[in-house]
Amino acid sequence: MCRPRYTEKQMKLILLNKMSKGRGADFSEGWLSKIADDTIPEEHKSKELIVHDFEKVFLPTDKTSRARVALADLHIEGLPFRGDFHGFHSSFELEAGKSGVEDENVLKDLLRQAVSTNLAFKMTSVENKPKTYKDWLMKAGQFYDVTQ
Repeated sequence: MCRPRYTEKQMKLILLNKMSKGRGADFSEGWLSKIADDTIPEEHKSKELIVHDFEKVFLPTDKTSRARVALADLHIEGLPFRGDFHGFHSSFELEAGKSGVEDENVLKDLLRQAVSTNLAFKMTSVENKPKTYKDWLMKAGQFYDVTQ
């Protein structure tokens, strides 16, 4: 059995040092102070507690925010959509509706991020490049069906 690469304390410090801006910096500073405080028992400053606190502070709790996260995480090549553009399209539209995102430019950017890099390159290498959200959606369906 090999020895772990980092100690528990080193892993906590690495995790906290990655948060260096904005709210993350404030969160990190609070936990670093807690870790350095010798009066606080070790069981009250575990890596699991840091992660749990992080999730409470930073993960979205309302339906709209969760839908926006889900929308940003959709990928056409990811499961369960592999080979199913219509399933991807339905999920994308559903999450867009739940999220309240109505701006066509934002939807276009999210869709562009959701298609594979290869597919996006093919879609933008043609004469009639997609410009609007509806164009991107139509081209994604056409090119995805051809490449499968």
